[in-house]
Amino acid sequence: MFLRRVASNNTKNRMGIFDFIFGKTIKIDDEFFGKMIFSEFKKNPEKNYFECRRHFKSTDEIIEIGIEGDVTGPTEVQKDFFRKIESDYEKIISSIKPMIENEFRNWKEDFKITDFKKEFKAVYLFLPRCEKEPKVWEIAFESEHDLNHTFTLTMNDLSATEILIDG
Repeated sequence: MFLRRVASNNTKNRMGIFDFIFGKTIKIDDEFFGKMIFSEFKKNPEKNYFECRRHFKSTDEIIEIGIEGDVTGPTEVQKDFFRKIESDYEKIISSIKPMIENEFRNWKEDFKITDFKKEFKAVYLFLPRCEKEPKVWEIAFESEHDLNHTFTLTMNDLSATEILIDG
């Protein structure tokens, strides 16, 4: 997952040297995604991204989100794609479920998901710039079956293509 460390306002004000070395923390308030923190890579601007937390309608939970982009903020195409993910979540689950079951069977021979939404909680989503087709993005889950691991799936549009288990 793409978790980054950002100094709080209190430490930022006292640590001017870090501002000099790393640059000021840029925050925006997007009308769709809410409060966002921007991470900039001056030598590799294609790696620039935002971090935020937002309500995810599909699970009725707050989810952490990483969004590739420029300091101007997320694009309408990215917002539309996020809406598509929410509205097509059942299709996404249908694609993800067999991959997770197959991977789990390496540990538990007869493993079967009974109720995906109860057994797996979406905790992180990473959106690309959405300039290319297919849109390659990631979604990560925690599971009641294994609290020590995170299941991250790489998606091509609404189809799972790869699974990575961290733990």
